[in-house]
Amino acid sequence: MAPGQIRVTIFGSEYTLRSDSNENYVNEIAMYIDNKMREIDRTQALKSTTRVAILAALNIADELFQERIYRKKLLDQINEESRKINQNLSDVLAE
Repeated sequence: MAPGQIRVTIFGSEYTLRSDSNENYVNEIAMYIDNKMREIDRTQALKSTTRVAILAALNIADELFQERIYRKKLLDQINEESRKINQNLSDVLAE
């Protein structure tokens, strides 16, 4: 296999991916996708691999969007706390 190519198996199909990332990292992502697809396959009566893949993609996208929302809330909280600390420091230094 050429440098930068990684072979993974997702939902019974083998893929050769080209990546600059660490092979373990790429394998971990592939396993995550495989697990999502298998989870959907167990819970849904879908005959189409494409439909399973689309539902897996929607689930993963939902996870991503929820993480982004959570991250934004955390950053907003950090920024608000930083603003309060800066204001308190300014008040103390002004005394």
